[in-house]
Amino acid sequence: MRRIAQIRNKSGKPIIVSILLLVGILNAQAGFTASERKGSTIVNSREATEIWHSYEIQPNYNYYYSGPNSQPNYIIGLDNKYQFTSKKWKPVDLTPEMLKKWFNYIKPRVGYSLDNYGAFILGPNGERLGLWYSVKDWRLVGSASLNENNQVSVTAPAIPRGGGGIGGGNYSY
Repeated sequence: MRRIAQIRNKSGKPIIVSILLLVGILNAQAGFTASERKGSTIVNSREATEIWHSYEIQPNYNYYYSGPNSQPNYIIGLDNKYQFTSKKWKPVDLTPEMLKKWFNYIKPRVGYSLDNYGAFILGPNGERLGLWYSVKDWRLVGSASLNENNQVSVTAPAIPRGGGGIGGGNYSY
């Protein structure tokens, strides 16, 4: 009888730990699924990069940037049917000439680089909310969310130390 009690104690812990772990994973997965439905995503895209690299200003888009005025870190364009809720991005009346200057100030990029610096900002149902461009590093994309009343918020990633911008942590722009 004592032996059975010892076996239960030993085998009970792994079972309890396994159940708790499984419950935790299922809760995290359910939370991720719910945030996917409410939010939106930023997806790297060759097509979006080509739109930016053609210096094409989209009709009915409002444009914003983050970083220094002469050399921004990120540029976004949002369809004007959405309300942009962030106060940290700077609005800009974007022109093709500005894009040429911003994209090629480090080294010639347009026509030379095959990296996808551009991305689409997509809503929870895959609808296009806008465009994203990482001026300095194509690997850096932020996050976006579509809230009630067509309100969009976009968060930019932190610029790595030594990258000419803000270092450490994520910053909401």
